[in-house]
Amino acid sequence: MSELDTWLERVSDWYKHRKHDQVTQLEPLILTPPDTLWGPLISDKQSKGIASWLDGCLRIFTFYRYRHAKWEGTNLYLNSSPNSLSAVDPHNQEKAYQYLMFAYGKLQAVTCNPKAEPALQEWCIQRIQHLCVLALEFANQQPEPRWQEESKQLIESHVRFMANQHQSDDHCPIEHQLH
Repeated sequence: MSELDTWLERVSDWYKHRKHDQVTQLEPLILTPPDTLWGPLISDKQSKGIASWLDGCLRIFTFYRYRHAKWEGTNLYLNSSPNSLSAVDPHNQEKAYQYLMFAYGKLQAVTCNPKAEPALQEWCIQRIQHLCVLALEFANQQPEPRWQEESKQLIESHVRFMANQHQSDDHCPIEHQLH
């Protein structure tokens, strides 16, 4: 069994037994996918794996985004319900954003790999666009002023990245195949 097969089996097991509070089992899978997951040529297994990996990143993002700290007396209770009215824990918000940016950066790396299949690059570009919007929405909802600066920097870096992608396309026309 290959490293990719083993990883996919572990991810499938997580999906079968998942609960919203099982992020501790998901995080190591998301942080240590096999290098073969990312192509450059893509198989059905890799396609399923990349989609599962991205879904895992988004699940972890959502978990930390809505994980609130609630003080009652001297006890701290954690609540990961999106409907909770508890105070937002800045540490969890930071961790949520880090997972979002981890996904964003990894997909950028795949997009920039000149050996990657054009269809894989296109798929990653589309997801990068969605992740950027999600990151901007998240940053703009944060109360601390530093998040406004983060939002501004994200816009600037995303515009530069996309401009470089279009420049590469102009100099090296690639026929994009969509599945």
